[in-house]
Amino acid sequence: MKKVLLAVVLLCATVFAQPTDSDFAQWPRSYFASIGFSVIANRGDLFDRTLKVTGDDDITETINLPQTKVLMSPEYSIGVNIREFSLAATFQYWSMNVAINGLPDNITEQKMRFWRLGADFTYNFFFPEFFQVSLGLGYSFSSLNIKKNATSAEKGLTDSELMGSAFAIISGVRYYITDYFCLNPSLHIYETWYKAAYTKNAGTQDLNKYIWQTYMSISISAMVQF
Repeated sequence: MKKVLLAVVLLCATVFAQPTDSDFAQWPRSYFASIGFSVIANRGDLFDRTLKVTGDDDITETINLPQTKVLMSPEYSIGVNIREFSLAATFQYWSMNVAINGLPDNITEQKMRFWRLGADFTYNFFFPEFFQVSLGLGYSFSSLNIKKNATSAEKGLTDSELMGSAFAIISGVRYYITDYFCLNPSLHIYETWYKAAYTKNAGTQDLNKYIWQTYMSISISAMVQF
């Protein structure tokens, strides 16, 4: 994650630090911020697997994974437009009750906190028209933090967290109502691999077999450009 964040910072620094007499500096440039809401459908290993992690005290915990197939989340982004190209930092965060199988005492739901931090790079066809079609790629980090879904005979119920990364394919539309405001419906398809799990007892454990999950996020955002 540190390497990707460093790459984004360096790219942004390059964009802002171009000499005013360079060809690149003459490209039309603007900045934007947006807020929206996403509906996220998902499928994959989360619905077919359980995890077992063992701490230093040799206590094995079973992590029961969430079964909810539709998530919802607000989405925030800030970025820069450089002629036909856009670079954005994106963030999603939400908490909700999700279905979980395998818990004791007839417990069927627990609270889950979901977040995703990423970078999107898109090409905007038909720039600078008021109607533009965007295609691009993204990379992100995400976390699922779930309350009391890890079980063991010795420790009872404890919290867990899954941590992973994702590549994304992005498509969208920008419809400019004015020069400074537009509506931005978009589709992100995230191919996510969860590669580490955390519990209080076992600490952070790298997974021998990644958990692969595909997320399809449909969102609508309001964007201010300046």
